[in-house]
Amino acid sequence: MNVIALVVGTIIAAIVIGKLGRARSANSIKLYAVFLATFPVYYFVFAVWAGDFDALFKEILVSLGFLSLAIIAHKSKSLASLIVLAVGYIGHAIYDVAHDELFINSGTPNWWPEFCGAVDVIIGAYLLYIVHVTLHGRGKSREG
Repeated sequence: MNVIALVVGTIIAAIVIGKLGRARSANSIKLYAVFLATFPVYYFVFAVWAGDFDALFKEILVSLGFLSLAIIAHKSKSLASLIVLAVGYIGHAIYDVAHDELFINSGTPNWWPEFCGAVDVIIGAYLLYIVHVTLHGRGKSREG
């Protein structure tokens, strides 16, 4: 496990969350959707760099799922868009970790799964947190 990649990914995720702002605004939701849609492009670049066009084709096929989620979230005008985005980000983290089990893209740096996976899972968890706070409120005590 590459701890440095995890730490750098965590820092990048915090910067992204800080820069994109409150995820409840329509503008922020669009930005999170665009960001999710761009993630697969890195794998495209890695495949082209390695001259592995079979991997490029497979990466493009997989990217259609993440692009679809980004488009659905972008078009949605409800809290569901945050849930769709969270699923997309966490799904992409799983893809990062399981990538080499699915197929080999020889251009992918060996530290990439930890780096990108950390970014993905932290942003996905943040979006789920916003959903939770929106549905249940912050700091409300439960009396029963």
